[in-house]
This record gives sequence, C-alpha cells and structure tokens, in this order.
Amino acid sequence: MTARNYAWKVRSVSTMTLREQKASLRKRIGDELKKLNPDEIERQSTIITEHVLQMPAYKNAKSIAIFLSMPGREVSTREIVLHSLENGKAVFVPYLRPGEAPKSRVMDMLQLRDTGDFQSLKPDNWGIPSLSTESVDERKNAMGGRGVSNRRDEKAVPNLDLIFMPAVAFDRSHRRLGHGKGFYDRYLQTYKDALDPNQAGQKMPYLVGLALSQQMLPPEEDIPVDESDWIVDEVVTAET
Repeated sequence: MTARNYAWKVRSVSTMTLREQKASLRKRIGDELKKLNPDEIERQSTIITEHVLQMPAYKNAKSIAIFLSMPGREVSTREIVLHSLENGKAVFVPYLRPGEAPKSRVMDMLQLRDTGDFQSLKPDNWGIPSLSTESVDERKNAMGGRGVSNRRDEKAVPNLDLIFMPAVAFDRSHRRLGHGKGFYDRYLQTYKDALDPNQAGQKMPYLVGLALSQQMLPPEEDIPVDESDWIVDEVVTAET
C-alpha cells in the first residue's frame, strides 16, 4: 500500500468513526426528547424566550434569521418570531430548495413579511411552518436580492445581525450537533464567503443556539466535530 493510499484509508476510517459517533449521540438525545411531554417543552420554551428577549445581541439586532420549530422535538421559537416582527426587526426563516447535485438540497434564509404572513404558513410533513414555493420569488433573501441564492444580486451585501441555530445537542464549549444534513454549516460558509473583508462593517452574524435542557451534554462530554462544523457564540437554555 502506498503512503497516499494509506493516508486516504486513515482519513476514511476517521470520517466513518466521527459519523458513527454523531449518529449514536443523535439517537441517545432523540430518545431523551421522546420522553418529554408538550407541557415541559412549553415551560422551557417560555423561559428561553424571556432570556432571549433580554439579550443585548437580540435587542440590538435589526435583522435576524431563526428556525421555525419542529413540534415536540425542540424549543418553540414562535414567540420570538412574533416579538421580532412586532418590534420592526427583519425576520428571515429557512427555505430548502433543490441543489445542483442529484437529490441534494440547499438552505436559503428568506424574509417573513409580517405577523399575518407568519401565521398563515402551512406545516410541512414534520409539522414545521414552511414558506410556500409560490411566494419565494418575491421574498427578500438574507444574502441579498429576492428569491433563492442562485438568483440573488451578487453585488448585494449579506445583512444578518443574528442567527438562532437549532440542533440535536450542544456541549459546554458551544459545539453543535445538527441533524446530519449540514444545511447550517454550509449556509454559514457561503455567508462568510460572500463577505468582503475590505469593506468596513461586514462581519459574520452572532450565532445563538437554543436548547432544551435535555439537549445539553454534561460538562464532561464533548460533541465530536471536524473542520466543517461551526461553533456557536452562545447557547440559551431555561437554566441560562
């Protein structure tokens, strides 16, 4: 076996090990979340919302991106979305579209118009409120222009101040375990690549994870990550 082939094999084994570790952790946390009743999720979500509304990063943000909640599986973001819209913030939410590779999907962040727009969203197969395909072309894109990113104005400047990040789990060092599709990690890299380092004021948004207590790993345990995994700036829980 050549050195080059050996190195490839080592990398392959390492990647598989990381993938297996993440899959095992997702299953463990998922099993814990299944035990939660809706009242407990609502209780924690109410406290988390109160914490968020007091955060300087939230108060000062003019534009935010935020996930819309999967019922029974994660923190409810409904009240944060409504508060943001009612207080004049630009609110962007995820929209998944087909990617260039077969069966692949890409995430964009598209703007909600107002509270009525948000409340009219229909749930998808996971129960998550979702933007209709028909409305996409007229919505502002957080990366600039309207509609999905491959049709956006390339001269426009990304304009998010704050991104609320979902996850299966977080650890005490703010590492994040996503659902395994890589949507947020790829989006953040695309966002970073779109910034002009020579232009003052262009910077990455502040990244905030929202987590139920059951989604936080104990202090002695770390989430396995590689160079493609983004670490958030802060994690908000009911115990924060």
